[in-house]
Amino acid sequence: HRDLHVRSRRQRQMCIRDSIMTHKFAICLYMPDMPQNVGVIIRTAACLEFPLHIIKPLSFSMTDKRFKGAVMDYINYCDLTLHNGWEEFMVYCRNGNKRLILATTKTQHSFYDYNFICDDIVLFGKETSGVPDTIHKAIKEKITIPMNKKTRSLNLATSVSIVASRIISQL
Repeated sequence: HRDLHVRSRRQRQMCIRDSIMTHKFAICLYMPDMPQNVGVIIRTAACLEFPLHIIKPLSFSMTDKRFKGAVMDYINYCDLTLHNGWEEFMVYCRNGNKRLILATTKTQHSFYDYNFICDDIVLFGKETSGVPDTIHKAIKEKITIPMNKKTRSLNLATSVSIVASRIISQL
């Protein structure tokens, strides 16, 4: 049992970059459309120290008072990369040899059973419509957060927090 603890600790150390909590996985938001969610996710990324990617265009301005109220000054502490569209983001993934995983309600593959590795990027779609079918079909790796069958979905910021916490505990 102790060997398992040591091994998992070593694995976590291998995924750590500059500081004790900077993680080598990332979250990406595909053209998010709710400023409050994006603000909360930036705040979460800053506090848990994981990189955040956002694929533009956004349907709101980063000067929107709802965004600014949720993000406060945490944007200054977030490793944030904005991509000018899907193609630019895919070039980034290919050049960095990143594995892309889609978080979706349209799969049965539980994130609890998924084996995350360093440099994974988990993609979350728009709050209102997810990702386009072409992107959904193009991404082979998919995960979902199992939920009560009587409910539709979790809030995007909540979903990002749940998945990020699981990855951190696994790596």
